[in-house]
Amino acid sequence: MKPLDSSSLGVVLQKIIDQLGQLLKVDWCILRPFDTDCLINRSIFYNKNKEQNVKNRILLEQTIIPIENIEIITSVYSFLNLGDSNSKEDKRRKMAYESTKVGASLLIPLTLENKFIAVMGLHRYCSFYHWQDQEIAITKMVAEQIALAISQAQAYQKVRALAQRETLINRITNAIRSSLDPQLIFTAITQELGKGLKVDGCALSLWTKTDQFVQCVGLYDHHQGSINPLPQSVVPIASNPVLQQLINSRKPVVLEDMDHHPKMTQYDLPLRESAQALLIVPLMVDGEIIGSISLRQTAHPRRWLSTEIELAKTVASQAAIAVQQSRLYETTKQQAEQLQKSEQEVKQLNRYLTESVLKRFLPASMVNKVATGELSLDLTPEPRLITILFTDLVGYTPLASHLGTQGVATLLNEYLEAMTAVVFHYGGTVDKFIGDAVVALFGAPEDLTRQEQVYQAIAVAREMHAQLDKLNQKWQSQGLIEQAVQFRCGIHQGMAVVGMFGGGQRSDYTAIGPAVNIAARLQEVADHSMILVSSTVAAFLTSTEITAIQPLELKGVEEDIKMFSVKIIRV
Repeated sequence: MKPLDSSSLGVVLQKIIDQLGQLLKVDWCILRPFDTDCLINRSIFYNKNKEQNVKNRILLEQTIIPIENIEIITSVYSFLNLGDSNSKEDKRRKMAYESTKVGASLLIPLTLENKFIAVMGLHRYCSFYHWQDQEIAITKMVAEQIALAISQAQAYQKVRALAQRETLINRITNAIRSSLDPQLIFTAITQELGKGLKVDGCALSLWTKTDQFVQCVGLYDHHQGSINPLPQSVVPIASNPVLQQLINSRKPVVLEDMDHHPKMTQYDLPLRESAQALLIVPLMVDGEIIGSISLRQTAHPRRWLSTEIELAKTVASQAAIAVQQSRLYETTKQQAEQLQKSEQEVKQLNRYLTESVLKRFLPASMVNKVATGELSLDLTPEPRLITILFTDLVGYTPLASHLGTQGVATLLNEYLEAMTAVVFHYGGTVDKFIGDAVVALFGAPEDLTRQEQVYQAIAVAREMHAQLDKLNQKWQSQGLIEQAVQFRCGIHQGMAVVGMFGGGQRSDYTAIGPAVNIAARLQEVADHSMILVSSTVAAFLTSTEITAIQPLELKGVEEDIKMFSVKIIRV
């Protein structure tokens, strides 16, 4: 069965309501939601008389009110006369009953995980009707089925939202990393977030509470795409009620329908149309607001989902980092211009830039030799015999979901820093990080014998296990995790093309070829906490260090690869 999403849920529920109304031969069957998280944006109607007007539908909807227990009304006239409440809701309900001439009703509340979400009501026009036990039982059963359908749609929506969120965050992160130009970064952030949440407009503005106006630095318009030159604000921050609320609360301001917030209409956003729905989140650095991201809907109100708000907050955190990076970049660029005044200053700048690039994948000792001229590296892509090591955390996706954005960021940064230090300690090269995966090379760019490559790679894999044991103890003592984190490891030796790949704007030192793919596939089929190596690697190890593994099919690898498990030595 295809999983239900928020769009197909309404179609399914409409069919259920129609079938129930036809089965019980009622005049109206109405499903009215009361919880915004149940994915139903409006009431769903079955109408025996297809010619009923919209006004009548609105009145009939008002007959459905929040209730805790089943409400069986055999005679609306008697029911209303017995009531003694004078609340506005009861008066409105009585007027709705009288206007629509409904004579008998059956109302059943819907709950999901002990939470009230909606009410389903059946109406008959006759002046008196005794609801049969079988009719009540059928309606209760259908209500339970509807609750299950909503539950399934919610679960699917959460999984899809998490996947979309991770994809969007990765795209924004890549955009931030791929350029040092602040304008390109800010434009990419607003475009990716605006398109990802399908809003009419998204603006990134920089400001503090002491500034007079906001400075728009990135802008996305659904109708025009990016806008250049960027318009600027004309409403002072001190006179802006939305920004003042943001300053006071330091939390997202969520406005689903501006018609319900007339005092907020002074909000100034540099788009051609005023907002009908608005979501604005702060950019925070050291507890202070340095700007904001604004999302707006212009044509109609919008119910901002909690997942959308959390995503906007996450992107705002990324944007705050990008702002700091851009400011650091501007500062660095100014310093570089000053250094060009003398030959000695130019040499210092060149060394700084060289180290900034090479220290991402080479040990500090080798970077220092290159910077001082003691070692010359030719990073032009060329075939080389190398040893490739792949590691990947086990169960990273559920771990990330459990820890949340801040927790997984703390854990992953500590893990990658420790693993990088191990690779550098044994003279290896960090090829890249792929999420939580670490790829390391041995034998490039510095030449090593085949045996040296294997010994260093095995030493790194074993030391990675030792360092992960220490990290697990630390994380468990901090309450960050309950169960120890594990990883898989695959190592293979073979020919690959190694060097700088990319273009003028961006390039990376990496290796490509079948040998790299084999190492990756070994890691994929390795058991938890296993070091799995190919026969070319095992040939340099003693028989006491390795154990032959039953051959497994490696995805994308046609040749048969003999595999061996390497003994992990823990002190």
